[in-house]
Amino acid sequence: MFYAVIKQVLQLVVLAFVGGLIGNEFGHFWIGFSLALLIEAISKSYYFHHVYAWLKEGAHGSKPFANNFWSALTGQVAKITTKLRMENDLLKSNVEYFKESFQALNDAVVVIDDNGIIDWANSSAERLLGIYLEQDAGQLFSHLIRAPEVINYLDQADYTSPISIISPTSLECRLEIQVTRFRKSYTLLFARDITDLYKLETMRRDFVANVSHELRTPLTVISGYLETLRDHSDNLPPVWLRAIDQMLNQSARMDEMVDDLIWLSRLEALPSDDKEFECFSLQVLLQSIINDVELSFPTKVVSLSFESSYISDIKLNFDASVKLRSNFLELQSAFANLVQNAAKYTSDDGKIDIKCSILTNKLHVCFSDNGIGIDSKHLNRLTERFYRVDDSRTSGTGGTGLGLAIVKHILARHQAELIIDSELGKGSQFTCVFPLTLLEQ
Repeated sequence: MFYAVIKQVLQLVVLAFVGGLIGNEFGHFWIGFSLALLIEAISKSYYFHHVYAWLKEGAHGSKPFANNFWSALTGQVAKITTKLRMENDLLKSNVEYFKESFQALNDAVVVIDDNGIIDWANSSAERLLGIYLEQDAGQLFSHLIRAPEVINYLDQADYTSPISIISPTSLECRLEIQVTRFRKSYTLLFARDITDLYKLETMRRDFVANVSHELRTPLTVISGYLETLRDHSDNLPPVWLRAIDQMLNQSARMDEMVDDLIWLSRLEALPSDDKEFECFSLQVLLQSIINDVELSFPTKVVSLSFESSYISDIKLNFDASVKLRSNFLELQSAFANLVQNAAKYTSDDGKIDIKCSILTNKLHVCFSDNGIGIDSKHLNRLTERFYRVDDSRTSGTGGTGLGLAIVKHILARHQAELIIDSELGKGSQFTCVFPLTLLEQ
C-alpha cells in the first residue's frame, strides 16, 4: 500500500509537469499545469465514486475496477470486511449456541440490561417466572416480577448468596434466585425450582422440633425417678449408686441436647427481622457472660478488651461504651456458647481473651484461648450439627455437638459470619464478624 501511494504521487507530479510543458509550448504554462491536475481530479473522482458505492453496499461482490492505488485500498478493505464477517458469524454462532443451551435448561434464565429491561429469556422463564420473551422483551423486569426481595437483591452489589422466593406463577412453587453480572452492563438471572428441597427441609425442621418436644416429657420423668432413687439410696449398694449417677449425668446431657434442638428449631422458624433488634451495651453483655463463666470455671482467667478505633464514616469513637443493635438473647446465647467452649477445652490455668475491634470495615468480636486446639482438617465441619472432633474430647465435657451450629445460625440472622482459626496444641480463635450497620450511631 505504501508503494502504491508513492507511485500515485509520482504519477501526479509527472502528469502535472507534462501538462505544464505542453502549456508552455503555447505560452500558457500554468493553464496546462492546471488542466492536467483537473483531468487527474476527474479521474480520481470517477474511481472514488465507484469505490464509495461498493463500500456503501457493505463491500459485497467483486471489487470495482480501479487503478493500482484504489485496487490496493479496496483489497485491504476487502480483507478487513471478510475477517469481520467471519468473526461476526462466529459470534452469532456462539450466541445461538448459548441460547440453545439455556433453552435446554429446566431453570429459568433471564438477561437484564443496566436499565432493568428484559433483553432475553428462555422458555423455562415462562413456567417459573411468568416471563414470555415474545411479549415481555423490552419491558422492565420490576414491572413483571413484583417481589421486593428480588428487586432489592438485584440492586445490591453482592450476589455471593442466592435468595429464596415464592414463584409468581404458583404459590406452591419455591424458587432460588441467583444473579451474576457479565459484560459490565448485563445481569444474568437464574431461577431454580427448589420446591422439593424446601418441603424436605420443612419436614426435617418440623420433625426435629416435634421430636425434641416429645422427648422432654419422658426425660423429665426419668430424671425425676432417678433423683428420687438417689435421695433414698441409703440402703442401696455402691454399684447401684454409681449406676444412678451415670444415668443422671447422661439424662442431663440428653436434656441439654433437647434444649439445644428446640432452640435451634426456633431460630430456623423465626424470620430474620431487624424490627426485634434493640440497642444495648456490648461491654455489659460480654461482662455478664464472663461473670457466669468465672463462677462455673473459677480457675480460668477471662479478659475483655476493646481495641480503640475511629470509624470516620459513622462518626463513632469505638471503645467500651459502644452499643450494638441486635437481638440481645440470641447474641447472649452465641457469645456464651463460645466462651464456655473456650473454658471447657483449656487447662485449669487456661487463659481466655475476648477482644472487640474494627477491622476491614467490620466489627470483630474475637474469642481466643490457649487450650488444646483443633486439627485443621476438622475446621470446615465444626458448625455442622452433631459433628464431634473427637469422642474423647466431648465425652468428658458433655458437649451436644449443636453449640457451634446455633452460633452460626444466630450470626447469619445478623448478617454476620463466624471465622474459625485453630492449631492443635496451641489454642483456638473464634471470630464473629458483624457489619458496622449494627453499631449505634
